[in-house]
Order: sequence, then structure tokens, then C-alpha cells
Amino acid sequence: MGETTSQIENHIENKREDLHSNLKELEGKVKSATDWRRYYRQYPGTMVAAAFGGGLLISAMVGKGGRTAGSASASALSRAGRHARGGGRHEILDAFDTIKTALVGVAATKFKGMLGEVVPGFADHVARTEAQKKPGAVDPRSSTYTAN
Repeated sequence: MGETTSQIENHIENKREDLHSNLKELEGKVKSATDWRRYYRQYPGTMVAAAFGGGLLISAMVGKGGRTAGSASASALSRAGRHARGGGRHEILDAFDTIKTALVGVAATKFKGMLGEVVPGFADHVARTEAQKKPGAVDPRSSTYTAN
């Protein structure tokens, strides 16, 4: 009976060591996956574009002169009026707005791709969500028609 007890204790101790090493390995993987410095070393252009896009997004939300993102329709009307009057400076500002929007879109796409690589199941979830946003989409999980 003493051998059985010592065997059980050895088995428990071995399992404890295995769990400890697995936990340390998992901790290392999580630290590696969330280390933005590593991603910057691997993808410096993408990270700079993401930072630039984030800065543009924040500046667009805060806006010039207290303007917020909610006043986008007023801004569009203002741009349309400027364009009708034919100001060269205003055309440059419109071109800058277009470039800014494109850069934010590219940065968001790159960031979404990076998250898809790091977070398991993220890409599938995004694909399902985007499919549901389309008019007349079919929910792939339940095969039901969703009218938007």
C-alpha cells in the first residue's frame, strides 16, 4: 500500500510540473503575441501606418475648431459649396480629406489582418459580421435570411 501512495504522489508531482511548464509556455506565447515592439520590428511600415491612421482618426473625431465626427454632413455640404465656387486651396483640402480617408481604410485593413493572425477566430468572426451587414445576407451559422 505504501508503494501505491508514493506512486500517486509521484504522479501528482509530475502532473504539477507538467502544468507548471505548460503555464510558463502559455505565458511566453501571450507575452509574445501582445508585444507591440516585436510587431514594430517585424512590420515597421504597417505599424507606422496604423499609428498615422490612428492619429488621423483621432484628429478627425476632435476636428478643427471643435468640429466633431457627427458634423460630417455639414462638412460635406461646406466642401460642396467651396468646390462650386472653385477655390484651389479648397480642392487641396478635399484631396487631403480623400487621402486621409484612404489611409485610415488601409491602416484599418492592415490592423484587422494583424489581429486575424494573432487572435484565433478573429478573421472568421469579422467575415461573419461583414456578411451580416450586407443587404439580404444569409447568416452562415443558422442559414436564415436577414433583411437589412
